Amino acid sequence: MKKYLTLFFALIMGLSLCSCGQKNPELISEASDTPASKTETEASSVETDTDTASQDKQGGAVTIEIAPPDGWVPMEGSVAPVHYMKGTASFIVKEEPFNSSNLDDVVNEAIGIYQKSFENFKADGEAEPLTIDEKDARKLTFTCTISKINMKFLYVYLFAADKTYVITFGDQESTFDALSADYETILSNIKFNAQ
Repeated sequence: MKKYLTLFFALIMGLSLCSCGQKNPELISEASDTPASKTETEASSVETDTDTASQDKQGGAVTIEIAPPDGWVPMEGSVAPVHYMKGTASFIVKEEPFNSSNLDDVVNEAIGIYQKSFENFKADGEAEPLTIDEKDARKLTFTCTISKINMKFLYVYLFAADKTYVITFGDQESTFDALSADYETILSNIKFNAQ
């Protein structure tokens, strides 16, 4: 039963991330000019031995280095370049095509999308400024209902190589806070290396 619940939450997280990004015609046309095998390989590769993920970038490649605490298992075959699960909790890092050029506007744009996408969306206060890998970032915590399940999310937005990245932690609202130390450890150790 736990296996099915974990897979269900992985699916929910994947769908929620897909609904968050807006289509950017410029990105779509550039993606079609890139050889498919290279794009698919780079965008979906997660090297579990070194806990490093790579993604093809317009302004150069960005390598995401992570060392998650014990118990976080990489999700093979995920559409996100970084995707880990621990029980029913999910941790994802993904580039998102937000149109805004500053972080406060990115957060406002994201909130507008989430309000339309999620039932009972409620932000837990204002987005908080923080620093991730010496980069300015914004942290937004919110609750919502997905498929009649009360969920809690922590989203962190930052820029790397002129792209917007979103770090997402999500779980059932009743168990989310139990992993808060893990979330802080991941955020304090994650690296976005532009090449």
